[in-house]
Amino acid sequence: MSNIPVLLLIYNRPKYTKKIIDNLRKIKPKKIFIFCDGPKNTKDKNLCEDTIKETQKINWRCKIERKFLKKNLGCKEGVSFGINWFFKKNYKGIILEDDCIPNRSFFEFCNKMFSFYKNSNIVGCISGDNFLSNKFKFKNGYYLSKYANCWGWATWRRTWKLYKKNIDFWPNFKNSKSWKKNFLSPKERKYWSLVFDQCYKNKIDSWAYSWTLSLWKNNLLTVTPSKNLVKNIGLSTSRKKIFMLSSTIYKIKNLNVKKIKFDNNLKIDQKADNYVFEKHFKGNMKIRLWNILRIFNYGV
Repeated sequence: MSNIPVLLLIYNRPKYTKKIIDNLRKIKPKKIFIFCDGPKNTKDKNLCEDTIKETQKINWRCKIERKFLKKNLGCKEGVSFGINWFFKKNYKGIILEDDCIPNRSFFEFCNKMFSFYKNSNIVGCISGDNFLSNKFKFKNGYYLSKYANCWGWATWRRTWKLYKKNIDFWPNFKNSKSWKKNFLSPKERKYWSLVFDQCYKNKIDSWAYSWTLSLWKNNLLTVTPSKNLVKNIGLSTSRKKIFMLSSTIYKIKNLNVKKIKFDNNLKIDQKADNYVFEKHFKGNMKIRLWNILRIFNYGV
């Protein structure tokens, strides 16, 4: 049974919520916090009610707290509200959206990393995602990445306090030495500047990009497992837009957490991050596409 508090973010997908609760039943977390944004319309209201009913099927011994909104806040505002609520009550925790199905080793991995990096001024986030090919090998069982992939992740209250959902600091930060000489490559910096420009203008409704930039502003990295520990089951049905992630479904694998070797001198694995930038975020392809759209004045 996991002692780490878990925040479950649900909305209008009862089938997905059923699957993640069936999955959590195998782990039996002792503390579960359930957050649901408010419905947008009557159809959403019915689906949200059905989704909430699925959470009533949690039948193992645990403490449950619920926060269900009546008004819809949207992706950035809603998720931010839910995570803020969660960390007012917990000093560390795991965050799972309804379509992110973790295996048992994800919880073991988070527990071990919480312990080792609890006082770290380098690590701000723990991810359960690995988007690499099989050619990548890590002797430690994990690596450090600049990318806070959030299909099942964890962090501390102290780090979440650094989160600025509206990234109002971006215009000044973009022109600072800290941004121009940080740990991103020139291509990555160009790509993410385009993304954050759109976020700042509220053209992208995303809490995750704001979280990433908040971590980077504070020079914080993400612990990433050597194997993928979380399966995203929602991507195949979601509509893809230019700023969204790859539609690849990554296979979930078990990780022998007992064999993890910690290294206080571990740095960013740039080769791994380059692969994620190119294959997962489609960075170079999107830069070319954005340049074309700008030529034809499509408002990008």
